[in-house]
Amino acid sequence: MTDDLAKKLNTAGAFDTPWLKEQLENWDVVAEQKKADFTEHMYRCSGRTNGLYTSLWQDFCIREAGPIMRDRFFEMMEAVRLYEEGLLEPIS
Repeated sequence: MTDDLAKKLNTAGAFDTPWLKEQLENWDVVAEQKKADFTEHMYRCSGRTNGLYTSLWQDFCIREAGPIMRDRFFEMMEAVRLYEEGLLEPIS
């Protein structure tokens, strides 16, 4: 965050706390926008139309990421087994 922006956000009052100042100084606009974009993606993919975002992450983990990561785990375990048995072809 730029000093100029920090000055504009400096509020004298209840919100002018050390904790808030630290949050704003360490605010990563790009990272926060990515979170918001992904949340919107999860909402659209969920098929919801009611405006509720509650449990989107949990639903995503169970329905999309969970199954993929489970399959990936077993693929990786198979690769480790093949490596340990010397059955993997070297990459050239």
